[in-house]
Amino acid sequence: MTRAPKHVEWITAQVQGRPGFRLMVILTAPGCAYARTSGGCTNCGFPQTFGTGKPVSTEDYVAQITSALGRIPAGTQAPVEVDLYNSGSYFNPEEVPLLAQSAMLALAAARHEVASLLVETRPEYVTATRLERALSACRGKPLEVGIGLESANPEILSRRIRKGYTWEQFSAAARLLAGTGAGLVAYVLLKPINTGEREAIEDSVATARKVFALGHELKCPTRMALEPCFVASQTPLYDAFEQGRYRPPWLWSVAEVLTRVAPLGRVLVGLSDEGMNPSQTPHNCEHCTDRFRLALAAFNRTQDAAGLSAISCECHKRWLTEAQRV
Repeated sequence: MTRAPKHVEWITAQVQGRPGFRLMVILTAPGCAYARTSGGCTNCGFPQTFGTGKPVSTEDYVAQITSALGRIPAGTQAPVEVDLYNSGSYFNPEEVPLLAQSAMLALAAARHEVASLLVETRPEYVTATRLERALSACRGKPLEVGIGLESANPEILSRRIRKGYTWEQFSAAARLLAGTGAGLVAYVLLKPINTGEREAIEDSVATARKVFALGHELKCPTRMALEPCFVASQTPLYDAFEQGRYRPPWLWSVAEVLTRVAPLGRVLVGLSDEGMNPSQTPHNCEHCTDRFRLALAAFNRTQDAAGLSAISCECHKRWLTEAQRV
């Protein structure tokens, strides 16, 4: 069935600098074309989990967004951000037809509660024409475009993650966003395959610095989505996990990255666990993992990292030993 979204979630969040809500919509969609043709990134399980592998019509996409918008509670006064995810590239017309791209944004933007919108794409599908069409559909409401940079380190990006594009291509897409007035959300992956804890922390911090510097240079509204890596099935990362060669990042590592990069600009932490076994998701020990996740959710609402530094637990010593290992 392609007339209903795969998943819809209503989440408290900071929207346009104010307390509000995110309406996260995972559309029923063909899935990432890059994954279908190349095997995709080593960590990504979204095409297998959410992708249909079959075309979805404009009419069915319109039915999906109409259904999802019905989840906004009546009388909502706080600002709402609508995130449209198609487990691939929104601006690839083979995944989302051009008419559907505009129609879904227009329907969401027409809701008075909606203050901003977000879609995501690989950089090769970003063109001035597509951006201008999308911005027109948003009726003056801010549009952010998420791009999965993951890492600014060429070796990590190409060999470990197998992303299939470069920092230069990411930068070129960011320039197009800046030129049209759209905002940039850069996804940064914490601890990809074959990466140790300390290397992962330093890579995410270095990537964040480079992203925010680019946004400042281009005068492009920029925020970072830090994505602590989880282990999805049917991926090379899952094979490494099963063989004992990979552990998802400690939440202590997430806290260190946030503490160091939050002063640079707005940061959102990905907290989705896809209903997985806890050992396949970012975690500490059983005594503090839940507390940490609550503190991270609070950070997403407030952008204040103080709650993270207030947490203490015996497992911090174990993390520190691992994080000091070269």
